[in-house]
Amino acid sequence: MNTAPFACPFREHVDLSTVGYYAIGGEARWLLLPRTVAELAAALAQCRQHAIPVIIAGKGTNMLFSDEHFPGAVILLESMKRIIQLSESLFFCEAGAENSDVALRLQQAGRTDGEWLYRLPGTIGATVRMNGRCYGQEVSAVTRSVVTVGLDGTVCFREGCEVFLGYKHTSLMQSPEIVVGALLEFDSEDDPEAIGRRMQEYSDDREAKHQFDYPSCGSTFKNSYEAGQPSGQIFDALGFRRRREAGAQVSEHHANFIFNTGGAKAVDVLRLAAAMRTAAREQVGANLDLELHCAGLFEMALLDQCGIASTPEPSRPGYGWTGLLRFPDFGAAVFPRTLLHGPMLGYACTDAEFPFGITVRVEQLASLEEARRAPEKPFIRWTTRDESGTAFPLRPDAPAGAFVDRLWAFSVSELFIGGRDGEGYLEFELTPEGHWVALRFDAPRHRAAGHETPSEALWLGKVQPFAGDQGFGMELSYEMLEPFIRDGSLHLQCAASLGGGRYGLFPWWCDEGKPDFHQPGRFCELALA
Repeated sequence: MNTAPFACPFREHVDLSTVGYYAIGGEARWLLLPRTVAELAAALAQCRQHAIPVIIAGKGTNMLFSDEHFPGAVILLESMKRIIQLSESLFFCEAGAENSDVALRLQQAGRTDGEWLYRLPGTIGATVRMNGRCYGQEVSAVTRSVVTVGLDGTVCFREGCEVFLGYKHTSLMQSPEIVVGALLEFDSEDDPEAIGRRMQEYSDDREAKHQFDYPSCGSTFKNSYEAGQPSGQIFDALGFRRRREAGAQVSEHHANFIFNTGGAKAVDVLRLAAAMRTAAREQVGANLDLELHCAGLFEMALLDQCGIASTPEPSRPGYGWTGLLRFPDFGAAVFPRTLLHGPMLGYACTDAEFPFGITVRVEQLASLEEARRAPEKPFIRWTTRDESGTAFPLRPDAPAGAFVDRLWAFSVSELFIGGRDGEGYLEFELTPEGHWVALRFDAPRHRAAGHETPSEALWLGKVQPFAGDQGFGMELSYEMLEPFIRDGSLHLQCAASLGGGRYGLFPWWCDEGKPDFHQPGRFCELALA
């Protein structure tokens, strides 16, 4: 494994049949394995800058990779797999956490209603993205909110009601956002042994249905309520059990499973799927949608038969790309535009380490073009909200809104902004009453020339603190930030120091070392519109 030229661990010339659950696929030029939100954002920025095609695969559980060579980067989130218990009922799960591991963690905590996740193939990120369900339960019922990363690096916090749209359908399925974490809520308690027995019942049922006899992506098609019966029953009645196409075969136990019985190619799976979908439509009038996701270069006619949209490849007539991420065009950007928004998590991402309910938002207030024309006007707005109203207990003995040196000794929210190599970074600290301080560094913890002693005069006309019922924060001018903008991007990091050894971050790092916010190499890269 190497660490360059990407900002995260990666491998080169990877056989994708060793990556996806289907054990099918051609070679990918790169396989990227980000460990943090910032590494993912940086990897996306590098792919955007160098026009590298991208496939996001989570862990490849529900993905059918093309047999063709892929000249881009496949991003797996399997290294982002932390599960953090924030309170008795709240759990924050990174997208790469296995569904089974989530179920086991809930059992350990004595929380019920997550047993159905046990041995459900895949990760919680993919399960949330498609509103996964099984045994009459679905993930929307326990998902309070979702954290996503956009292809421009923006990190957003979405309530469950914004995401879930119905049966195996979410707003994220039509969006270029990548799920990186989910806040799950399990209100009910039970004895861990009783929970374990139910988990074992689900496991036994999966084994009895022979779901794991051969590599597959689970159910090939979604069920259709309009059809009046499960897809598996439809295909069974149509005689598809044991139907074979080379190494691909419909299961003899469940006619909605297509197995790779050995040596199957992606084209074999799709030919079977196309025949199944066509027969269901023509013979029983059932319009069924694929549940598995295809990624790479395929025959367009075959994709069309499976109901999959594609983009033609000019060099290969009759072939087209599907499942690739498309980087956004900022021409239609609307301002204010959110760059970062989400909940603070503890510095080390350990259980109950940091109070949940502190959220931060950083917004771009105008386009770069407008900002250059009026550099003295506010360009970035940073806001902190404390749901409890009590999370920042240590207050300085100074008038509200005062500039206070050594403010770090009290309970503060912090924003770090860094950019160009060698340009250093900025630190802003603020209390709920608007006490503030601003600092400039030319190296970690080394104050820049002229900024050795903090002074409000250095920031007049550039920083506008505010505090009120809707939160507390600052508006920052383009003139001040321009030296830190590189290739149209800023590097940002939100943090909080509450006292009593409680330190928080957004985006989170999950660093087990001594808390140290002054690590500009770990700030999150975000593209400005």
